[in-house]
Amino acid sequence: MRPVHDTRSLRGKDIVCVSSQDWGAIWGTMQQLMHRLAGPNRILYVEEPVTMLAPLKVPRHWRRWRAVVPRVSSPEQGLWVLTPPPLLPFGNMSPLINRINQHVLARYILGATRRLRFAEDAILWTYVPASVALIALLSRRTRRAPGKGAVGAGPVIYHCVDEHSAFPGFVSPEVVRRYDDELTRRADLVITTAENLRRSRLALNPHTYTVPNAADVEIFNRALDSTLPVPDDLAAIPAPRLVAVGLHDSRLDIDALEALAEEDPSWQVVLIGPVKAGQVDTSRLRRHPNIHLLGEKPRQEIPGYLKGTAVALIPYRLNELTRNIFPLKLYEYLAAGLPVVAAALPELAPFAGMVSLAQGSEQYPALVREALADDSPEARAARVAFAAGETWEARVEEISALVEDTLARVGNAATGGSPTG
Repeated sequence: MRPVHDTRSLRGKDIVCVSSQDWGAIWGTMQQLMHRLAGPNRILYVEEPVTMLAPLKVPRHWRRWRAVVPRVSSPEQGLWVLTPPPLLPFGNMSPLINRINQHVLARYILGATRRLRFAEDAILWTYVPASVALIALLSRRTRRAPGKGAVGAGPVIYHCVDEHSAFPGFVSPEVVRRYDDELTRRADLVITTAENLRRSRLALNPHTYTVPNAADVEIFNRALDSTLPVPDDLAAIPAPRLVAVGLHDSRLDIDALEALAEEDPSWQVVLIGPVKAGQVDTSRLRRHPNIHLLGEKPRQEIPGYLKGTAVALIPYRLNELTRNIFPLKLYEYLAAGLPVVAAALPELAPFAGMVSLAQGSEQYPALVREALADDSPEARAARVAFAAGETWEARVEEISALVEDTLARVGNAATGGSPTG
């Protein structure tokens, strides 16, 4: 059974969500929100657009070639997943290539929305700056071919969860920044997950708001259950275990992990989650017998791993990319009652009393030693209480209110009326 949705959540809308993650990837902001908005609304979730070069680095992307014939699946009630085919590489370096790619994507989206009979005023909810070209493509096609299933007449929401211009790879920061700026200007609503992201976009769009990430609090509270077993592969590793959960990519501070491994041979540093090919030097990690890479685990098993954790880590490098993020795992760790040692990201500064913040790689060992010494049942209870209200259900209500206000504002502007409220 799906959870009962609060009556204050957005309802009765058709939403085309252009995501930067596949539906089956480690769940982030986009999957968490769309999962909860589905049912009361209808969602077309467009999986991460990947290029023809992607399978060379990530073998699972070979499956995208099967999507040349349009593929739409429905993993849950009210939500359909559109898997687009591989697109041309270098779209984040060349606006011309990006326009070609977005033309292809628009055809697939329109085909799916017509089959699903989406409303013309469906919301375009995007996480991808390059998708700014979709706005004109979808609205132009709507004018040419009106009728049930054509989209593009509804509001545009830009949900900004990262500083995309700072990502490594085949990216021109200037080109991606132009995409981002244009999308920010043209969106009817901009939602960011970090205050730094909001501040840098507010001058381009006054309708810009921060809604931070949250946690599946009830799920992560299961780490406190005395009957929950610690998974065998973690139980085989001696305590104390210092654990980092998530996608491990260019943000990972390998220097910090090595500093921990070398500080005390009894400390076991454990990475849970996929390691992004070409972005993490795993050979450095594997040199240390007390650093363990356990790979990706099903989401429902993570509480068991956290139960066997002494200290949770958010070991990010401090750079332009991480300066603009609010770590998804923060409230998950706290909901599990764990002491947290994290990089001193600007977005984590308000949590300094609850989380230990490292200004550099060399500070991690002392902070972990302190966290191990100071942990107690009372401290764990305080962390759980702190995270209790930071649920995705609460975020859906907050975002729904912003979207409803936007719909009213856009509707009033379209009819020549005066906005209210």
